[in-house]
Amino acid sequence: MSKKVIVFGATGLMGKQIVKENLKAGNEVTVYIRQTQFPDENVKIITGELIDEAKIVTAIKNFDVIVSAVGNRNYEDPTMIVASLGILLAEAISSNQRLILVAGSGLTLFDAKTLRRNLAGQPEFLKNQRADHWEAYTQIAPLDINCLFICPTMVVDGDANGNYLFEENYFPKSEARQIFAGNVGHFIANEIVENKFNKTRIGLVNIC
Repeated sequence: MSKKVIVFGATGLMGKQIVKENLKAGNEVTVYIRQTQFPDENVKIITGELIDEAKIVTAIKNFDVIVSAVGNRNYEDPTMIVASLGILLAEAISSNQRLILVAGSGLTLFDAKTLRRNLAGQPEFLKNQRADHWEAYTQIAPLDINCLFICPTMVVDGDANGNYLFEENYFPKSEARQIFAGNVGHFIANEIVENKFNKTRIGLVNIC
């Protein structure tokens, strides 16, 4: 059955692919963006800013699934964009809605006792992003809502080819260190249709 999906961060690398793959899956897609136009004419547009909390709360009311693919593109900026929007959405959704939030692979487990974010040798330039993702996860995960964290490794440009691994809670075993944005979009679109996971994390990586 087709779902009504709204995507935040739709103009970014992952966001465009999330929109593309959901359209391919037959879902009805709306984007919440600053612009008044979007490259794909098959989507509906809600124009707004991420700081307009009242507008966002109103905007999401009539959707089955809310997807947040926002992120701070300035690695030196400590502003928590993933957490601030994610928490707002999590507190605003109703019991019959679903929230899918894209963060990072640091939220997945390396082993039963260790998060990937706590492994030695983590890139210093990603410290602000790790803090942002962790704040989002620790604030949202305990809530009694239908929520899923998508946790890809380094996302690079590329369409979906289905050549990727996913694993619940853990980071999949792979020699690859990247994933195509299209594969992230492909997993999310499939999961929206299949609805297999709830209140958990999904690690994603390309297959070498």
